[in-house]
This record gives sequence, structure tokens and C-alpha cells, in this order.
Amino acid sequence: MTIPKYFVWDYRGKVEVGSGCRTFVPQRFEEMGCKRIGLITDEGLVKAGIIDQVKELFEVQGQPPIVGVYDRIEPDAVMRVINDCARWCRENAVDGLLAVGGGSVLDSVKGVKAMLGMKVTDIKDIMPGNIGPYLAPMGKPLNVPHIAIPTTAGTGSESSPLAVIYNEEQKVKGDLLHPYLPADYAFLDPDFTVGLPPKMTADTGFDALSHAVEAISSPGANCMIDALAVQAVKLIRKYLPVAVKNGTDLEARTKMLVASNMAIMAFAMSGLFYPIHNVAHAVGGQLRIPHGEANAVLIPVLMEHYPKHYLPGVEVLADAFGVDPLGKSNDELVASCAREVRNLQKQCGVDPVFAQALDEQTAELMFWAVKMDPSGLFYPLPDLTIKECIQCSFR
Repeated sequence: MTIPKYFVWDYRGKVEVGSGCRTFVPQRFEEMGCKRIGLITDEGLVKAGIIDQVKELFEVQGQPPIVGVYDRIEPDAVMRVINDCARWCRENAVDGLLAVGGGSVLDSVKGVKAMLGMKVTDIKDIMPGNIGPYLAPMGKPLNVPHIAIPTTAGTGSESSPLAVIYNEEQKVKGDLLHPYLPADYAFLDPDFTVGLPPKMTADTGFDALSHAVEAISSPGANCMIDALAVQAVKLIRKYLPVAVKNGTDLEARTKMLVASNMAIMAFAMSGLFYPIHNVAHAVGGQLRIPHGEANAVLIPVLMEHYPKHYLPGVEVLADAFGVDPLGKSNDELVASCAREVRNLQKQCGVDPVFAQALDEQTAELMFWAVKMDPSGLFYPLPDLTIKECIQCSFR
């Protein structure tokens, strides 16, 4: 008999799901006692008309007011921009943060929330060495009301206690961990994802898949993590191809938002054993390859070149990917799961390698970027594995 291991499930934030659920956002801010809302987003969503739709909700309902829109968030959650946004919030006496956007916006706002709650003016002060591990009991309430509306179904950042913050000076993606980073309310409204192009739909969907796979295969996995991650994988395999083919399918868009949210909960609770994200962060930090695209390429690569990591949880992984374990060794099961990911890549039109060519100098740079990435320092990959993964991921 195997005695189940001890674990703690500590998760905060409410999730509201459904087409049109965004109409409740002003009411939730009012319930939290907010008087001055700062809306934080990027220029693309302003141009797409999404932000006007959100502002209209507040105008119709009257209170509380949006006192300004900060639309300078970049494709990554950049330290320089986060510092500037926190300054903007202070100058506008903002007492409630509304994040509308993809993972970069959502993570940026969490960085701002941490700065305001911890009373610093430079995020580097709370992320020495590009990591801020404010785990309980060190992570105290931040007392900054916060609502998030994701416009992509991938990062799950709206409900994650982890924010990936980009140090543009060092070209390193660091990790800020804090139990009070998740939004008080996350609104999963598929209406705001219907305009997402097929490639971005696919790439962000694979980001969600990477979270679920990393959660299942983590040494920190437990039965609650498995339950969320397995269901997330099943939803993604069923609905991501549909969402890519028909972006207006509200059922597929809704199920992908839910899968993304479930996957990040599993991922966040499973520890920092993330070989896929280790390589993806290095690729993104050095070459500025979008995070979803990086994960879309790297999920099967790591499974094929570092199978030992996936062996302990392979039965759960096989269940998630619909692989029949009968007559297969554990190594064969890992290989079969990798093939299922490759099949999903084909269904969704995902390129199995990065478009960039890789010269010897860049390969060396990437090797050290993977080794020195915060995830890699915590859970180092073998040197040979790093080199193999880099070589086979580029043209």
C-alpha cells in the first residue's frame, strides 16, 4: 500500500465564466469598495475596440469610474513598463486595477499590484536576481483590489500566483511568486477571444497545454493537480482545433478559457519543476519568440529528449492524451504522448520548429541562457539534453 503524500491546496480568487459575464465587472469593483479604477491594457486592444466596450460598461452603470487607461504594455511583462505603470497608478490615485488583455498584460498588472502592495517604486527591489519567491507565510495580503479579463486562452495568468517578468537589460525572464497575485475576480468571457487570429489561438492554446503537461509530470504533482490537468488536456485536445478553425465558436472559446484556467491552477500548485518553460523562457528572453509559440514547439521536444522526467506520471499523462497503455512500456507511453502532441500541432497548423536559423554562436548563447534561467537553476537539465533540444527546435 502506498501512503499518499502530504500536500496543501492554497488558491485565491473567484472565476466567473460565460458569454457576457463582463457586465458584472463594475458591480464587483463596487462590492470591493473601489472608487477609482485604472484600466491597464495594450494598444492593440484599444485599436480593436475591446477597451471601448469595457469603458461603456462602466459608463452605463455609473459607478465606480474608470479614471484612466494605461495602454503601453508590451508583448512581454517588461520591468521598465511595469515601473512606469505603477507610477501612473499612484499619480491617478487608483484604488482598483482592471487588467484586460493576454498574458503580458495580466502579468504586468500583477507586477504593478505587487509593487503597490509592497510599497516599492522599482520592481527589481522585490525581484533580486530576477526572482521574487514570496511564498507563505512571507507573502502577505497586498490589499489592492484587482479584476482580470483575459483576451487569450493560454496563460491562465488571471488566476495564477506566478508572474513572469522580463528584465530587458539582462534579457532574462524572471519569476514573481506571491499567493495574493491572482485577481480577486477573473472573468472568462469568450466574446473577447472570438477575434483572436488562428495562429495566436493555436499558440496560446499550446501554452495552456504546456501548463497541464508540466503539472502532471512535476515531482510535486498530486491527485488534485492531476484532476485539473487531465481535464484541461482533454478539453484542449477536443476544442483547440475547433477554435483555430472557427474563431466564432463560443463553445470552443469558452472551453479553451476554462481549460487554460484549470491548467494554470494545476501548474502553479505543482512546484518549480518546469523543463519546457525553462527552455521557453530562455528562447523568449534571448530571441523574443512569443511564449505561446515557444511552448507550442517545445512540448514534444522535451518529451522526446528528456523522457525520464515524464516517466513517474506517465500513466496520468497517457490518460490525458487518450493513449492505451496496454502492452506498452513506460518509455513507449511517453513517446506515444509526444506523438499525440505532434498530431495536435498538425491539426492546429503549428510549425514544429522555430522559423529562425540557428548558427553556432546563437546555439552557445541559448545553451547558457537555458542553464542560467531561474527555472533551470532550480531544476537543472542535463547539458546534453539542453543541446539536443536547442538543435532540433530550430531550422
